[in-house]
Order: sequence, then structure tokens, then C-alpha cells
Amino acid sequence: MGEYTKIDLKTYVRAEHFLHFMNEAPCEISLADDIDVTALRDACRVTGRSFYRTFLYIVSFIVNSRDEFRMTAVRSGGTCHPAVWDILHPVHNVFHEDTETYTSIFSLFDRDMDTFCSRAAEDMERAEHLSVMSIPAMGNNTFEVSCLPWRHFTSVGISHPVENCTSLAPVIVWGGFRETAGRTYLPLSVTIHHAAADGFHLARFLNEAETLSAGIAGRLLK
Repeated sequence: MGEYTKIDLKTYVRAEHFLHFMNEAPCEISLADDIDVTALRDACRVTGRSFYRTFLYIVSFIVNSRDEFRMTAVRSGGTCHPAVWDILHPVHNVFHEDTETYTSIFSLFDRDMDTFCSRAAEDMERAEHLSVMSIPAMGNNTFEVSCLPWRHFTSVGISHPVENCTSLAPVIVWGGFRETAGRTYLPLSVTIHHAAADGFHLARFLNEAETLSAGIAGRLLK
């Protein structure tokens, strides 16, 4: 469950931008780039942790630390107003190699990394035995995450219907590792409704993912 708080358009610093991209020029904005995950990958290897679940925690932590990534739009008085969820939970996929299909699941976010990763591991194990495309959604306060480990990419194309008064949550995708000059890089893509965020916010997301990855690696190896 989750609750949202409506933002006052009279005081919201991005009110003009929000209304423009919500009503006049509805569109998505996307940014993809490599981030350095050398230390995090090494730390996961040494400690036996799942890189996937650790990185899922990292992107979920950043989403839940920034208002622009927890936004939705609500209609009031004939106008779409921005609102911010108190928490967002990741919807992610479990791939079935035998059928080359997947099952979408959600994992409840927790700011404690071990608690979250333990929950995600249990959710993924249950989904291993499912043949359905997705389990019932928990609600609107979710965001989508995908991992494409089979290929390192330089961009990724994602397009969702852009509608008025809808979820403004991001879609996050990362791909396979690329090793060069002794460093390990991970392609990371963030796509979001332009009413919620601008290029600055997406660039900051990627920067914070890289910084947090290094910081968590250091904590794991203490």
C-alpha cells in the first residue's frame, strides 16, 4: 500500500514544465549511459551476494530518495496536478530459460538493503515455478525495472502510452557487463514522462547510481 501527497501548482517550481509536458507536448524522455560498477561487482563476488538484487536495491533506493521519480498525476477541478507517492516498489522480471518467457513480480522496498534483498530473493524463487506473465499488481505505487544481461547496449527503446493523469513513474533498464582497461561498466537506462523530470534529473540518477554502487561496495568489504 502507499499514499500520495498532491503538490500545490502555485508553489511547485516545475509547475510550468509539468503543465506543458502534461497538456501541450506529452512525451517521454530517456537517457542511457555506462556506469562504472567495478568495485560493486568485485564486492558481490567476494561476499557471495547477488549483483542483480544488490543493484535492484540501488536503483530502488534512488527512486525512493527523489520526489521526481515517485510522482503520479491526479485530476482535480478539471486539471492534472502532480503528486508524490510516499514509497514506490519495483516491478521486475524473472526469466524462464526453458520457455524463453518471463514472469513479472513486485518486491516491497525497504531502505535496509539486507531486508530488501532477502524479500526479492524469496519473490524471485516463487516466480521460478510460475508460468503466468505476471502476478497480480499490488497497486499504482510501483515502477518497472528490466535487466537485459545478454547484451551490452548503448541505448534502449521504451515507449509507453503517454496519457493525462497517469502514473509518472520511471522505467529503468540495465544490460550486460562490458570490461575494458581493467574496469567493468554497466549500461543503465532511465525513461520517464517529461512532465515528471528533465534531462538533469536523469543524469543525476545515473551519477548517483554510480556513486552509490561504489559506496555499497566499500561497506560490503568492511
